[in-house]
Amino acid sequence: MLLSATSPAFAADGVPTPPTAGVNWDKGTPEFVSADGQFSFRLKGRMMLDAATTSGSSYPLRNRSGDELRTLRLGFDGMVGDHLYYTFETDFAGDKPAVKGAYIAWRTPHSELTVGNRLSERGVEGSSSSDGTPFMERNAVASATAPLKGFYGLGVIGKVYGRDWHIAAQVAGDDPGNRGVARDTVTYMVRGHWNPIKTRQAAVHLGAWGFYENYPSDLASLSRTTTWAGHVNDRLQVPLGALRDPVDGIGYGLELGGVAGPRWSFLEVGRREIETRTEHVEVEALSVSAGWMITGETPSYSPRGGTLTKVAPKSPLSKGGLGALEIAVRYQLLDNTDAATGGKGQEASVGLNWRLEEWMRLMVNLSHWEVDHKVGRYAGNDTGESLAGRVLVSF
Repeated sequence: MLLSATSPAFAADGVPTPPTAGVNWDKGTPEFVSADGQFSFRLKGRMMLDAATTSGSSYPLRNRSGDELRTLRLGFDGMVGDHLYYTFETDFAGDKPAVKGAYIAWRTPHSELTVGNRLSERGVEGSSSSDGTPFMERNAVASATAPLKGFYGLGVIGKVYGRDWHIAAQVAGDDPGNRGVARDTVTYMVRGHWNPIKTRQAAVHLGAWGFYENYPSDLASLSRTTTWAGHVNDRLQVPLGALRDPVDGIGYGLELGGVAGPRWSFLEVGRREIETRTEHVEVEALSVSAGWMITGETPSYSPRGGTLTKVAPKSPLSKGGLGALEIAVRYQLLDNTDAATGGKGQEASVGLNWRLEEWMRLMVNLSHWEVDHKVGRYAGNDTGESLAGRVLVSF
């Protein structure tokens, strides 16, 4: 069935689903529910273990292999009554723990109000959890046009849902888990999507988003370096360079795509404009992707919020099946050259996803990339190939 919900408190039709008293193992970990069904508590977690190798670069230092524990999250979530949802997650993969999702939300079938630190809505992949996106890294539109605060933000989000549309608005400060970002930024964001066609087997997606960000007066400079062809190789990046004395910025983008049976495709474009006391800088990004669920599952698209979610295999390994197999292709372009020392990159990728269970996925990405730096150790044009793999466990 095409319809699915991003909220654990709702069934596919958006109607609240009351918990069943006792212990429920449907989500991979025990969910404890009180005898009256008015309180639930569940442990949750996510692990991403990555490995990658790069070859073909004109710079020997870029031709390297490595691995990393990209994400190691532990937390909990649950419900109080029929409408109040709570969650808390901490990521232990970095040098020190970082708070990620930490909020409470009041949810009804047609609205939602959230207070706390939550993933912001910006584009299809930028609004989706990393356990639902088809490639190991979110696309360049999500990564390069994000506001200074990052993907998350501490603040208030309001959402309204219709039969085939939704609108989300957010006012957010800094993400407590985004280390190294200047404090006291404020971002105002809005995103909406519409499904002009929506059936049990197909949907067309149209979406748009925008934000305004106000930087603190004592922010001396800002910069962003976007990883390219995977996250493991920190010598393969598309730089923006340091922008001195930033004042404020805006970002906006469009989304077009949809699903039909086991196939899906999306086009995303985005732009971020940064105003400094002496210049105006624009960052432009584009991503085109498509995929096919080889084993016939419905693609991981939720029309309720226009996001990507987990795929449940028709025949998981635990029941003697093959699991869910998906092949995906993507082309993306990032242009930071409007900045004095900004770079440019393009990448064509093929990805293979094997979802053994709903909570476990193996991923392989093969990319042919090209980057162009104006300055620095890797100045000039360079091309090569990168092969990356991931073990993802999310429950």
